[in-house]
Amino acid sequence: MGARTVLGSGLIRRVFDKRFFMARMTKWPLLGPLMEYAFFDKDDMMVLPKDEVTKNAVKPVTEIRMNAMAEPEEVVLPSKVVEHFVRNSRYIFRMNTCMCREANQCKDYPIDMGCLFLGKGTLNIDENLGRMITQEEAIEHLRKCREAGLVHLIGRNKIDSVWLNTGPKEELLSLCSCCPCCCLWKMIPDLSREISDMVTRMPGLEISVSERCIGCGACQEDGVCYVGAIKVQGGRARIDDRCCKGCGRCAETCPQGAIDIRVTDMDFLDSAIGRLESLVDIRSE
Repeated sequence: MGARTVLGSGLIRRVFDKRFFMARMTKWPLLGPLMEYAFFDKDDMMVLPKDEVTKNAVKPVTEIRMNAMAEPEEVVLPSKVVEHFVRNSRYIFRMNTCMCREANQCKDYPIDMGCLFLGKGTLNIDENLGRMITQEEAIEHLRKCREAGLVHLIGRNKIDSVWLNTGPKEELLSLCSCCPCCCLWKMIPDLSREISDMVTRMPGLEISVSERCIGCGACQEDGVCYVGAIKVQGGRARIDDRCCKGCGRCAETCPQGAIDIRVTDMDFLDSAIGRLESLVDIRSE
C-alpha cells in the first residue's frame, strides 16, 4: 500500500472521534480558510433522499421529461441519479469498507458496504483498499446499500482525493452510502458556513411539518437526523431549513406521517445530473 495512503487511512481512524472539534476549527480566523482550501476547496456534494419517502412526491416518467434509463410508467426516484453516473462511468472502484463506519465501530449498519469512487482518479487508489468493479456490480451494491437503510451522497469531495492520493479533485467523483450514526458529515453543524453549504439537498426538494404533528419527538431521537436539523419546539417539530440536507429519515420515522416531502422541480433528475456532471468527467480515459 502506498505510504501516503497508509498515512491517510491511519490518520482518519485515529482522528475520527475528534472530527467535531476539528470541524469547529474551520470557524477560526486564518486557520479556517486554510483548512477549507486544503480539504474542501470548491466541493459540491448532494444528499439524495431515500426512494421510499419520495415515491408519492414524484410522477411517472411519462408525465414528465423522458429519460433514456427509465422504462415507460416508471417513477423517477432519486436513486436514478447515482445509477446514471454508474452507467456512464469508465472506471468504478469499490472500497472494501466504509471508513466512517469502521472508524466509528458501527453496530447498526454494515461496515463492509464501502463507498464507490468514479472517474480517472480511481486508477490511483491503492488496490488493498478495494477493487475495480463493473457497472452491474455497482448497481447491485447500491441497491443493497439502500435496502440496508443507507442514504446516498454524491459529488466532488476534495478530502477523498487528498487521502486517497488520486490526483486532481476534478478526476474523482465520490458516491457514499451513509448511515445517520457514523457519517463524516454529522459535523455539518460545527463547520463554517462556507463549508457546510457545500453539502446540499437534491434540487427541487422541500420538507415541511404538517398539522398532523403532535410533538412526540420521534424525529429528533438519535439515529434520525444526522445534522440535528429538526427539533420539537412549542409542542411541534420545527425544521431548520438551512441545516436540513433532505435525507428524508425524519419523514420515514414520523409515526403520524406529519412530515411531508414535496418535489417542486419535476426535472430534478436532469437538474441534479447537470450540476454533478460539471464537477468530474467520469468518461475520460
